[in-house]
Amino acid sequence: MRLRNTESNKWVNIALYIGSMLLMMEWVLPLEQVTDTGGTHLFLIYIVFCFALTLFYLPTWLTPILKLTGLLVFLKFIFYESSFFSILWVGELFTDLQLSIQAVFSQSWVELTPVFRTFLFLVLLWMMSYLLYYWLVVVKRPFSFILITFIYITALDTFTLYEAQFAIVRVFIISALILVLANLHRMMDQENLKVPNPRRMAKFVAPMILVIMVSAAIGYVAPKFEPQWPDPVSFIQAASQDGFGSGSGSGEGLNRVGYGEHDDRLGGGFIMDDTTVFYASADSPEYWKVETKDVYTGHGWVRKDEGEPTTNESGHFPQISNYGENVERNETEAELQFVEPGNLNKLPYLYGTETVEASVEGVSFKYNHMTGELVSLVNGEQELIDDSYFLEAERPDFPRDQMKQVPAKHEENDEIAERYLQLPDDLPERISDLAEEIVEDVEDNRFDYAMAIEDYFDENDFEYATTDVAIPDDDEDYVEQFLFDTQRGYCDNYSTSMVVLLRSLDIPARWAKGFTGGESVFQQDALPDDGGNIFEVQNNNAHSWVEVYFPDVGWVPFEPTVGFNNQADFSTEESSEDSLDEEMEDDPLEQPDDLEQPDVDDQLDDGSGESEEDTALVGSDDSNFSMLYFTAILIGVFLISWLMYRSRNQMVANWKQQKLKRKPSSKNITNSYQFLLKLLAKEGYQFQSGETLREFALKVDQTLGNKQMSQLTHYYERFVYREEDLQSENEQFYQLWRNLTKDILSK
Repeated sequence: MRLRNTESNKWVNIALYIGSMLLMMEWVLPLEQVTDTGGTHLFLIYIVFCFALTLFYLPTWLTPILKLTGLLVFLKFIFYESSFFSILWVGELFTDLQLSIQAVFSQSWVELTPVFRTFLFLVLLWMMSYLLYYWLVVVKRPFSFILITFIYITALDTFTLYEAQFAIVRVFIISALILVLANLHRMMDQENLKVPNPRRMAKFVAPMILVIMVSAAIGYVAPKFEPQWPDPVSFIQAASQDGFGSGSGSGEGLNRVGYGEHDDRLGGGFIMDDTTVFYASADSPEYWKVETKDVYTGHGWVRKDEGEPTTNESGHFPQISNYGENVERNETEAELQFVEPGNLNKLPYLYGTETVEASVEGVSFKYNHMTGELVSLVNGEQELIDDSYFLEAERPDFPRDQMKQVPAKHEENDEIAERYLQLPDDLPERISDLAEEIVEDVEDNRFDYAMAIEDYFDENDFEYATTDVAIPDDDEDYVEQFLFDTQRGYCDNYSTSMVVLLRSLDIPARWAKGFTGGESVFQQDALPDDGGNIFEVQNNNAHSWVEVYFPDVGWVPFEPTVGFNNQADFSTEESSEDSLDEEMEDDPLEQPDDLEQPDVDDQLDDGSGESEEDTALVGSDDSNFSMLYFTAILIGVFLISWLMYRSRNQMVANWKQQKLKRKPSSKNITNSYQFLLKLLAKEGYQFQSGETLREFALKVDQTLGNKQMSQLTHYYERFVYREEDLQSENEQFYQLWRNLTKDILSK
């Protein structure tokens, strides 16, 4: 095995062989982290030794002798302390090999000695050096080995603790250089071209090296999207424990997103599923309730009893809207059209629903006041029809001031206390201690206690995540693990934890589940005659939240999950008629002092609207990089900065979109609306002096061919100038703003 070739292509072969050696090292580097193998640097030395022997013009018979001698030297250095020239270690070596060979024949694999396993691994490295010589130098076909190397590195990064971000960059650079040289040499052989001397070859290859380095640097420093696929580890765990397609909350492992019957074993991640469950025509995106559960087991939710449902052919159930007389109501209507309900066999409904009807005859309805379940019956069987359902509701406006008058430990009637203050006997004491700590400095009333616990998760760096979510052991409490160990999860983790914390403070609470309001859509076939305000509710919108009991008010929803907003309406006795002064009314674009924000032009010019987190590097430890990598990164940073400057409008839009979704305050709403005006001005839609916002919006709508700008302006005036509390309509404003911004930037 030698690199004896003509002088013209000798240097190409050497470069290919060195590249194969570097790729081979990438196979060995992770072993110390993913196995109990120690001293991996010694294996790297042996790889260099084997590859180096090939680079020298040695006789064919001498090379294997030297490699075998090197193998024995390494075994002696690792396992034996006696002198190299002592016969003792040789005898011990042969004894170990003999015992291990006997274990192989008897298939007693656990009895293989470390010496024998190391011997086999060194022989494997020896053989690989020969195979790589043949693949890369003789036949110039390196792609298969490169592909296998990428698969190996990515598999280790996915299924083990090995962090491969630097390894991927190194493998990419080395592989790209190998492919360039291999294809260049093959092309010259096919065309019978003379390979240039090393100096000219360097001039030819240098631009390719520069392109590869810059590409690698850009790939490394560029902002990364969150994982678009679910964690395969969680998926495999779920497959091995519960099988596939077990539904939401069916046990340990993976929970497919969407509505499911079984919640007795919560935990683990789930797969995002954008299958449409139903379309809804409603005034605004609101939570769709399906059911409640009352018994926390330490691992999930079950029911104390199923209650006695009430059947009504007319579909009139005033007990759904069983709120106190002091709760104001707002009439609203909704229409549902199911598409692919999947495991869902119950009717989602709005808070305050009183009447439900079907668009076809022969459908009756049944409501269970104890479980909150509303179902439709066809010929006496529980079934969802393919036609529409119509809902009439009296949306509640919960009185904040009256709820604050309820003491935190108000004495409840026996039915409420027995069912909705239940906790497991073995609930860890530190959960109750944490609840007391959260409300230590809060006014002693039920509403403020609930708000303090709702805000606790957002204020203490809890992370919303749907993958890599922990699965509690049989002897581990689900809430305790989330609150004190992981602080990472999705709605089930947050809502269950809030219910348990409330109950530990003697506040009645229960677990509710259903769907969030969904996304506004403008083109769909399910409800073609309903015009605007059509919302698509997918399996991704399956959700759980909390309901807290207030005497003389009823069950009030709360939303503890990070990144979600409570869509319930809370009213106060304070006047909401305060508006801006006359000068503000004269100039519709001027803002009050307390709503002042930085000028959008400044953000567009200097790019300050981009969050540092969005452009942070994946890792910060660059000790593994040589000066060449560092230079490549500098070039990449320059190119990225140039690209960021070119796409600054899009980045600022993304930044404002995130702020608007996370915290739809008056300041963020005003800021986002002004940014939209700036974008329109850059596209030629200039706001004229003396022109009202509504006139300007109508002009924009005529050009764009829709009514979105007028609708957005209507919400903006209500939010900012009238200072109305339109928390339930924040999502509608967000959707309109996002769609308009997307349309303008795409032009």
